[in-house]
Amino acid sequence: MSIKLVFLGTGSGKPMPRRNVSSMALFREGELFLFDCGEATQIQLTRSQLRPGALEAIFLTHFHGDHVNGLPGLIGSLTLNQRTRPLDIIGPRGLKKWFRCLHDLHILRPGFPVRIREVQESGQVYEGENFRFHTGPLQHRIATWGYALEEEERPGRFDVERAKELAIPPGPLFGRLQSGQAVQLEDGRTIEPEDVLGPARPGLKIAYVTDTIPCESAVELARDADVLIHEATYPAGEEKLARQRGHSTAADAARCAKKAKARRLIMTHISQKYLHLDEFVGGARQIFANTEAARDFSTFEIKRRDR
Repeated sequence: MSIKLVFLGTGSGKPMPRRNVSSMALFREGELFLFDCGEATQIQLTRSQLRPGALEAIFLTHFHGDHVNGLPGLIGSLTLNQRTRPLDIIGPRGLKKWFRCLHDLHILRPGFPVRIREVQESGQVYEGENFRFHTGPLQHRIATWGYALEEEERPGRFDVERAKELAIPPGPLFGRLQSGQAVQLEDGRTIEPEDVLGPARPGLKIAYVTDTIPCESAVELARDADVLIHEATYPAGEEKLARQRGHSTAADAARCAKKAKARRLIMTHISQKYLHLDEFVGGARQIFANTEAARDFSTFEIKRRDR
């Protein structure tokens, strides 16, 4: 079992032929979640071979155009595809007003329920089966929020040999024990899950941090993450320019990953004036070795740990 990350747009500012603007898809056990929705995201989704019909929720970091301008078109296409089930959209305060404006101008008339949640404080913003999404404030030129997926712990591995020693008959009882339920055998004995299960296995944590200057809330959001996706608009050494524009460098992203004790860093939101990523990766790896830079359609399979 794993989580798949697909980068649909890894650039900043404006879409370019080589690099579209911000959007990342997270695919988990048949459900699709989208982070940001820059222009042409729906086209990128089609090219990625992900199924838009599997989309459950969209998380918006802020209202700059390179993060939201693709949303009306995506929702319109979902309507044309005859979607009927609800879609959750989570984003900053003002999201409801924006939708009302688009609706009143006949730009956006979804044919399915859109459930909007405006983020106003840190905390949980979405819950699914055995996982949840949290948010925390970032520091950009306007109100901006980062997000983190956190899975619950999974039961430990089932010890078949130990089950045989305890004379537990194979079948439904195995399944109940694996799901964490105690069972009673015909001879009256009660078998607890811990009698046949190994140590609990941690779920995955994946943090999404863009756009922002370095800040403690970003570090907390990324704390102990298996993967930190962090903006790196500029290469290391361009910190002054980055601060002026409310952004981070590759070195800033690496320092956040190191301070948060993340296991892996993937950089995105690269300024369109930089054609090559070697400078970004090299500067970041001097600080945090397990660093990569995403390109459009880069796909990362994040496997769950056994312990």
